[in-house]
Order: sequence, then C-alpha cells, then structure tokens
Amino acid sequence: MRSKKGMLRLACCTAAIGALTGSFEAHAGTTANENGVTSGDEIVISARRRNEALQDVPIAVTVLTSEEIAKSGVQGVGDIANLTPNVSFDNALNLGTNFLTIRGQGQSQYAPPPAAIVVDGVLTISPLQFNVDEFDLQQAEVLKGPQGAIYGRNAIAGAVNITSRKPGDTFEARMLAGYGRGEEWRAKASISGPVIPGLLSVLAGVSFTDRRGQVENVTTGAYSDKMKDLTGRLRAIVMPTDTVEVDVKYTYSDAKGRDPAYITSRSGDPSVSSDPLDANREGRNPRTLHDLSGKLSVESGFGTATLTLAYVHVSENVEADFDFSPLDIFAVKQKQSESGFSQELRFTSTDDGPLRWLVGGYHVRSKRRIGADIFVDPFYFGLTPEPTQADFLISQSNDLNRYETWSGFANVEYDILPNLEAAVAIRYDDDDLTQHPGTGGTRRAGFSKWQPKGTLTFKPIPEWMLYSSVGKGFRSGDFNASGSSFGNPVISAESAINYEIGTKARLFDGRVILDAAVFRTDLDNGQFKLFDAVGATNVGINIDKTRIEGFEIAGAFRLTEGFTLSASLGYADPKIRGFTPPLGFGGSTAEYIGNRPPRVSRYTANVGLDIDIPVSDDLNLYVRPEFRHTSGFYWDLENDYRRPSANLVNLRAGLSDADGSWTVTGWVKNALSEKVTGEYQPFTNSGHPLGIDVYYPAVGASYGIELTYSF
Repeated sequence: MRSKKGMLRLACCTAAIGALTGSFEAHAGTTANENGVTSGDEIVISARRRNEALQDVPIAVTVLTSEEIAKSGVQGVGDIANLTPNVSFDNALNLGTNFLTIRGQGQSQYAPPPAAIVVDGVLTISPLQFNVDEFDLQQAEVLKGPQGAIYGRNAIAGAVNITSRKPGDTFEARMLAGYGRGEEWRAKASISGPVIPGLLSVLAGVSFTDRRGQVENVTTGAYSDKMKDLTGRLRAIVMPTDTVEVDVKYTYSDAKGRDPAYITSRSGDPSVSSDPLDANREGRNPRTLHDLSGKLSVESGFGTATLTLAYVHVSENVEADFDFSPLDIFAVKQKQSESGFSQELRFTSTDDGPLRWLVGGYHVRSKRRIGADIFVDPFYFGLTPEPTQADFLISQSNDLNRYETWSGFANVEYDILPNLEAAVAIRYDDDDLTQHPGTGGTRRAGFSKWQPKGTLTFKPIPEWMLYSSVGKGFRSGDFNASGSSFGNPVISAESAINYEIGTKARLFDGRVILDAAVFRTDLDNGQFKLFDAVGATNVGINIDKTRIEGFEIAGAFRLTEGFTLSASLGYADPKIRGFTPPLGFGGSTAEYIGNRPPRVSRYTANVGLDIDIPVSDDLNLYVRPEFRHTSGFYWDLENDYRRPSANLVNLRAGLSDADGSWTVTGWVKNALSEKVTGEYQPFTNSGHPLGIDVYYPAVGASYGIELTYSF
C-alpha cells in the first residue's frame, strides 16, 4: 500500500483570438467551404458544423487563419494549443504520450484528450494520431466548453477543429526546406490540381524530418530528443455533379521517436532540471500509422447530407532503460497497437429562414492492445555472482481492450427575434467495453450519458454579441491493466456541467476585437493516471468532485497598417471537493480536499505582435514575436511537487516577394532557453522499485531557417 500525504466555475473564456489578427486582413475573392475559411473581412468557421461568421457563433473560439498558421510556424495540435488561453499541451516519454489540458480538464498517459480532435471534418479515433505531420494547414479552431452534441465523444471540455487545403481546379505546388539547431533537417512538398477538370482533383504530399537532437546522454553519447519521420498523404476530391462531393484521404507515417528514458532527480526538486541523462541503454520509439477516411456530401434544397467513414491503425513500441542510471539494473519493453473504424451520418439544414438544425448518428468500433515487459539483472536479486545484463523477465502485462460506441445527436437554432437566438443541443452516447487480460478471462463494462446543452444569444448591435450557455459533457471510462498493483479494475466515466456567459465585440470599424467569457464547471469523476512501476503500466483513478472557476479575455488591436498587437489571458482555478482513495492508494480523503488536480496551470497569457510592411516594390518584411506565460502546477494529487512557471518567447522574421510565392524565414523557439520538463514522476506517483523521482529531459532554445516556395 502506498502512503500519500499530503462555485459557480467562473472562467472567462476567450473566443477568437490567439491569432485573431488574421481577421483584420481582407481576403477578397475567397469563398467559404464546408470546413470554414476566411471570406472577405470575416473569418468564417464551422464551429456548429455549418459556415458562420466568427462574430455570430456563441462559443468561446480561438481561430488561427492560414496566414497566422504560416507566420507562427504551426505544425500540429501542440502548437495550436499553446497559442490559446486556458489551453496547454505537452508530449513526453513517447510519440503517443500527450497531455492536452483545456480549462482545468486534463489528459493523462495513454488516455483520450478532454476534447474532440477533428481533422477535415473527420473525428480522430485514437490519441496516437496526434503527433502526425499535417499538410497545408488552412485553419484551426479551438472551441471551449462541452461540444459533444456537435463534435462527438470525449468532447467534455471542447474541440479542436483543423482544416487543411483541399485540391481544386487550379494547379498548385508548395515546397518547404529548413534546418535547425540539433542538426534538424526538414523538407515538405505537396502538389495538387485537376486530373479530370471539373470532376477529379488530387493532392499528393510528402514530408521528412531528421533530427539528431540537443540532449546528449553522457553515458551512451546518443541524443534523447532525436527524431526521424517520413509522412505521405494522398487526397482526392471527386465532384460528379455540382451538388455531390466525395473527399477521400489517406495518410501514412513511419516515425522513429525520441529515447523514452527519464532522468533521475538527484535533488527531488521539480524546479531543478539540470541533472545529466546517464542511462546506459539507448531507447527506441518506432511508430507506424495508416489513416484512411472518406466523406460523401450531397446537397439539396432541403439541406446537406454527409456520410463519413474512417479507419485508422497505429502501432507504437517503446524500449527503454528503466533504472535511469549507468547501471544495467532494469529495462522495459512496451508494445501498443490500436485500430478502429468509425462511421457518421449527418443531416444539416440550409441557412434560410429562422430555423436551422442538425441531426445525425455516430458509431465507432476499435480495439487496443497494450503490454509491457520489465527485465532485471539477476545479480540484483542475488541470483548471479556478478552483474550480467537486464534480461531476466520479472513482470509482464498484455491486455486486449475492445470498445464500441453508438451515438445520436441533434442541434436546433431558432431566431426568436432578428437579434435573439435560442439553441438547444443533445447527444446520447452508449459505450460498451470488453477486456481480455493476458492472464485469461474477460471483463465487461458499459457507460452511457445524455449530454444536453442550451444557449441564448443576443446582439443589441451587429458589432456586439452576448451569449450564455449551460451544457453537460462526458468522457467515457476505461479498464485498468489487469496487472496493476493498485487501483480499481474500472476507471469511471467523467461528466461535467459547464455554465458560461460570454461576449464578442468588434469596435472602431473592426480595428479592435475583444472577446471574453466567464464559466464554471462542476466535474464528477475526473480522470488521472499514475505510473505503476510494479505492474509495468499506468493506473487510472477518479477524483470524485472538482469545481473549476476561471475566465478568459482576449483582444487584437490594429495599431497602424501593418502593425497588430494581440493579447489574451486565461485563468482556471480547479479545486478538489471530493476524493475517495482507490484500492491500494492509501491516504485519507481529508488530505486531498481543497487541492488542485495535477497538471493544471492557474494562469496562461499570450502576447504577440505582427509587423508586416513592404520594404520595396518587390519585397515584404514580416516580424512576429510571441510570448507565452504558463503558471506553475502540481505533478501530484498531494500538491507536494510543483512545476515552476514557464515563460516561452518565440520569434519569427522573414522576407517574401510581393505575391507571396517565396519566403525566407529565420526562427527562434524558446529564446530564453527555459528548461521546464514536460513530465515529472515523483516516487509517490510511480512507486518505482528504486525509490527515485524521475523527469523527462527538457530541451532549451532552438533556432533555424526555412525556405518556402509555391507556384
């Protein structure tokens, strides 16, 4: 047994700015598509699965336009999250271990995020799909608050809606080449255009990354943060008529990720991250991914019917030192694979008239196999007269989990008055889970939940909108590994009720944009995972009740032509109000009441300046400095181990020709060289057999140059 020592959720929620400066740019001639793009002076988004002006959507939304994505160097979900107030993202251990936190609701190792991740209108099935290179990103929307009725399962705290460029009837080619610190080489190329004009358009792309890394293992001489990745994509758009579109996309990725080894904390102080990496084994993290989706859209005078089918298969392994020292005491090998098939049928009404609606159903079936072997040198058990190597198996787990979900959803919006809208949404999820433990036998569990949401929107003048909403969110439960040394067999499902009031304003002919909101979330059975070194797995536990109070506010100000300042502030203050220690966990309930859940920062702040000016008739200069502050948080439920605050400064500056066909950009990430780890495991969390605290290696500043060319 381990010993552990130890409101109206008011959270002002921002909509629309992490990079809202793009809304100041007129993109004449650009038309909206289903996924949402910039049109004229407006940013058009698909937050409610239909094209609407950002100013008209009563949801806290941060939007990154294609221009913002290019200037900020956004490459994936992590970059998008870290430009958004009250949202953070970390990755540690291996490619598939991600930590997405939205408004105080977080993600643990090998667990689904608290948000739906939607790429080109297709809901991702596995969290292992996160760190895959995207091509030609066109727009990203981060929605906050429960979005299950529109976006699907696990959207308990929000949704991330990503749109990439579609091939069309115009031939286009884009190339990127870059070099950065740590001997990082990057190259990317895509080509798109009509194969049969008016009928078939195709996009083909490939990207390659080869990074040596910066964090050197002083024992092996290898680098921890190494990376090799080859990703290819093929996308085809077929339009047999003006009202029928077929969108098929396939992505293949072959990646060899970082060394999963941790560093032993000599001080036991999470604020110290300067210990050497001295593990005697060089770890491996290979991953392969196949991602295939197809979408059929049929328009009529009645509305649009959309059928989406998706299949994914991901395989990711880990081999690592497990004593994190120059001695060959422990080693670990982990195998994980996940595959699934989903289908969604959705009907969306036209925008004509005061009544708009959406209705549909969703089904997904998936399976995940995860297992780990822990090896030890027999010498340390007194079985050999001298050390040999860590090749004696002492612990093993191997479970197959199967999941199936059936869902139905609907959303109705009605204009009570020309400036007053009421919206009601509902979703029902029914999850069936089966586990086949490696030791034999079968476990079964089921979770179901209704998720209603109501919103009232009032626009006293066209430039100013007020809204209020109440909604319920849901994230399904799961099984713990059969070989866990503590914890309950089943991780309970989460549910949350979110109360929110927000406003959006466009002032002084659009030169000033202000968005703000307040929210409170009452969260039941919040999920968090602890590493179980004895069982070679992660163990999920539930925090009975948490109340999160906070706010978000953001603004963008066009100072003069070519100079725009944007800023945002997020505040989320979660407090544990009820906790029942699971089996084998230890400690009393009173020790945890009033504590903050792990991995939740109280404050996030973003400040950015866009400078875009012509330097001659043929050249433009742009400069984009960005500052991100993330306040400290706790690694453990006892709130004994605290990560310090982090201040991240990024800078990009470049030259481009007048029509934007080429750019040369210099960049610096983490210019202050803040070395704050993305993962710290105190012994009280991990129960490591050597009784040590460990953390993931922190990487300092990086810098480089890249060239893009398009025609």
